[in-house]
Amino acid sequence: MLRCKGQYFNLNRIEFVITRACSGRCKHCALGELTSKGRGINADAAVTAIKRLTERFAIDSIMTFGGEPLLFADAVCKIHAAARDCGIAKRQLITNGFFSKNEQKIDDVAKTLCDSGINNIMLSVDAFHQETIPLEPVLQFADALIKYEFPALRTHPAWVVNKKDVNIYNTETKRLLKIFADKGIEANYGNDISPSGNALKYLAEYLPPIAEADLSAPCGSAPYTSRIDEIDRISINPDGTVQACFEMGNIYRDDILNIVDSYDPYKNPALCALLDGGVTELLCYAETQGVIVDIADCPSACKVCRKVMAALSTPK
Repeated sequence: MLRCKGQYFNLNRIEFVITRACSGRCKHCALGELTSKGRGINADAAVTAIKRLTERFAIDSIMTFGGEPLLFADAVCKIHAAARDCGIAKRQLITNGFFSKNEQKIDDVAKTLCDSGINNIMLSVDAFHQETIPLEPVLQFADALIKYEFPALRTHPAWVVNKKDVNIYNTETKRLLKIFADKGIEANYGNDISPSGNALKYLAEYLPPIAEADLSAPCGSAPYTSRIDEIDRISINPDGTVQACFEMGNIYRDDILNIVDSYDPYKNPALCALLDGGVTELLCYAETQGVIVDIADCPSACKVCRKVMAALSTPK
């Protein structure tokens, strides 16, 4: 039976990780210990990927984030301008707002962002970011965006346990958010800290114990995911790798539509097991391959899945 090209995709969203470098050292960071140095994404390759994907798919959402994406502000602006020109309606940026202490540069970047077509900026402000990120340049950045009449600027905090929990971090976060609220910048809910990366290292005493992962959940049922044979979003990393849940190619070496067209999860027995019987079946398959994985530290079926797949792909 002939397979239609790209039949496992119904893309409506592209996410670009601009860089793994970061200007903060946040103790809640899910990525762990990031450094201030690192490569940025190849903006020209990213723009080409956007143009190619929008030839075939009705992409309605794009997001850039990091690390700290505005360490490579030119790449961010180039990507969003291409997204605007290709008719992508929702164009989002997540930033901690600290990429320079120079007032003129801060102002210039804010104006360029406004001109680039970004229409939603989420500014990471909370007790964790402001432990290592000075507040003044972030406020200057926010003021510049307001000056240039940016359409949708919100703060985007991280909460310990949840927003209602009473602890020293949430109390400080609410104090910081009020500073921005007094400027007319409202807060999104943000997110509740995931027990992974630095959070497990520095915040374990504040977080609830890791519950046993529910392995009965079918593939694609977790928030911000889709079935691996019905992919609606992809992420493109600074090194050019393309991921849904798993790496599937690299835009620096191949055309993005070739990557899409050659992807077939049913040619991979591990992914077949996942699709047939969820993570439980994937674990059973791993055992047949002599791979036993300790999943005690995995708070979700997705974490279990990624850990098992990484173990299966590691040369014995």
